[in-house]
Amino acid sequence: MYSAFMPLISLFISCFLLLLGNGLINILLPVRMGLDGIHTDTIGMIVSLYFVGLLLGAYFSINLIRQAGHVRMFAGCLALGAVSILICSLFAEPLLWGGMRVVLGFCNACAFTAMESWLSSSANKETRGKVLALYNCVALSGLFFGQFFMNFAPVQETTLFVVAGIILCGAMIPLVLSKQRGPELESIDTMSLLNLYKASPLGVVSCLISGILYSTTFNLLPVFASDYAIVDFNLTLYMGVAIFGAFILQFPVGYLSDRFDRRSVLLCLLVISAVVDLMITFFAASNFIVGIFIGTMVTSGIIACTYPLSISETFDKLRQGEMVAAMGCLIFTFALGGIIGPYIASNVMAIFGSVSMFYFTAAFQLFLATFVLYRMNARQALPIEDQENFVMHSGAMSSTIDFDPRTEYIEPEPEFGAEVEATMLMAETDPAAAVNMARALAKTDPELGVDVAGAIAASDDIDVLRLYEVMKQTIPEQIPEVTRVLVMAQPDLGYKLVKKLAEWHPEQVVAIAAEIGLALPELRVEMARIAVESAPETATQVAEYYAEVLAEEREAVRPADRVDDHSDEDAANIVSQIWESAPDEEALDVAVAMVDAMPESAVLVAEEYMASQCNDEYDEEYDASTDDESSEQAQEEYQETVELVSRLAEAAPEQAMDIAVAVLEINPSSASEVVDAISAGNESIDGEWVNAISDKPEEV
Repeated sequence: MYSAFMPLISLFISCFLLLLGNGLINILLPVRMGLDGIHTDTIGMIVSLYFVGLLLGAYFSINLIRQAGHVRMFAGCLALGAVSILICSLFAEPLLWGGMRVVLGFCNACAFTAMESWLSSSANKETRGKVLALYNCVALSGLFFGQFFMNFAPVQETTLFVVAGIILCGAMIPLVLSKQRGPELESIDTMSLLNLYKASPLGVVSCLISGILYSTTFNLLPVFASDYAIVDFNLTLYMGVAIFGAFILQFPVGYLSDRFDRRSVLLCLLVISAVVDLMITFFAASNFIVGIFIGTMVTSGIIACTYPLSISETFDKLRQGEMVAAMGCLIFTFALGGIIGPYIASNVMAIFGSVSMFYFTAAFQLFLATFVLYRMNARQALPIEDQENFVMHSGAMSSTIDFDPRTEYIEPEPEFGAEVEATMLMAETDPAAAVNMARALAKTDPELGVDVAGAIAASDDIDVLRLYEVMKQTIPEQIPEVTRVLVMAQPDLGYKLVKKLAEWHPEQVVAIAAEIGLALPELRVEMARIAVESAPETATQVAEYYAEVLAEEREAVRPADRVDDHSDEDAANIVSQIWESAPDEEALDVAVAMVDAMPESAVLVAEEYMASQCNDEYDEEYDASTDDESSEQAQEEYQETVELVSRLAEAAPEQAMDIAVAVLEINPSSASEVVDAISAGNESIDGEWVNAISDKPEEV
């Protein structure tokens, strides 16, 4: 883990400084506008314009990164952000400040996109969740400590504006001096807001309201504080407490949301926060400062948790392939709430006083709580184990898209050295020369030869089978690795390549076939067949391996993705292929091994077994007493059918009745033997399904 974080230190330092400057700006602007006598509704409009820039930046940032690169775009946006805050120090003009808020929001969105895409490409499937958590901690720490720069100089002077500009400029330095290169960015498909609402109404509405609540609270708290004599160091401490609550409450809220119905947790939190908001109004009236601080920490923390809860609620209803597109739509929804929240709240505060901000947030929280109750009655809750995990997200950095560890992980393209790149270019114009180059490189460096073979095998002009023969002659000890990379590059040749490996190194086939089948699910059936062809004695072992793989993958399938899950059919196909080469005496063991791990496949496996292992046709009119030899054969078939049903029913007792019915539909003449044998000898199986069979002989 240490090695994963070390290359990212410069980026984390830049992130901390960027949010440190923003933490100062977020409190400096509303306080300064209040001291300048600007009306509260105007203050609300100006601070809300930040989210307009955030939306524009999220839309244009990817194209800007493609044109200028991560480092230059990051540096340019921070420089522009520093210019915007310095301009604000020259002219105390609301219209100008509103424009500069748009610019700052745009710059921050572009900077967040650059940092997050960089972090995402630097983290792998195992570490990206931890990297995201550290990123959020660094960002919130910057926001927290940024508040305290307010005590360095009087707000009426230009010093604090200059300090903010200096901090933003300083944020460029670590990343600009870093040796790391930014990754390539790919286009992201989007999802319409209407389609997302149809999939998760509560997720969309909750995200919109969380944007309203978050932007209102963290932008207008300084206005409320100044009206109740919370100024100077107490003001920075007050805002610091609010940000601390936004950070620390994510841990218990995340714990609860992963262990209870998420909607119930959200409902309770909204009610608690609304009650606390109302209590703050009483504390403010009685000038109970400690109560105001504690209440603000609690309600700010709950409001900050509403955004990640809405993301988790939405993800619960989506297929994994839809998550990235949905995340972009959720960001838009949150930013839309950020635009309208402060403006509406500031108008309410201008009419009813600054304390009415808490009535405003309480009203929206109670509205959302009512909508949660409605959705709880409209749709049944997911089982707790099927809910997506809670992941910390900060509304201050709402541009995170593909960095969320719950989204589908796409392995980045490997970076090749100059030799491999040159050979790949040669493969496009002279395939034979490329193969010779691969041979020459493999002689000097076998591991490099494996990389070259895998890289040029992806070219349509390369004769992969010829390349395979050349690699076998050049680096025979590396041929298992060569087989794996060539199959990855050309899956259509998988069977032929592994078949050749079976001729050269039969002892390697089972392991290589298993590895390929794990990486390329579409080749599992072929890989299972060739593994057993090469080593028939491993039939049960191969079945157990693939059964375990399929069971683990089925367990990991999200509820919304289960409509496309065909793991039971895959299980039946795999055992069918294994039976073609497995010894007859292992056939039933193979079936039981698969059903034991994949009970859902029991019926299909039983049907496949009857089709492949037993006689093709059963004569229902046959009279066993007329032919002793045929009678003996029939008894063997009956016994085989009884053993099949008994062992599969023992492996998958919940599927017992369906197994028996499926088998007896194919061989109905053995119904009485199946019923007698199982009812007499298998006490672990419920007798209801036996009665169901014996009560309906005509249907069977």
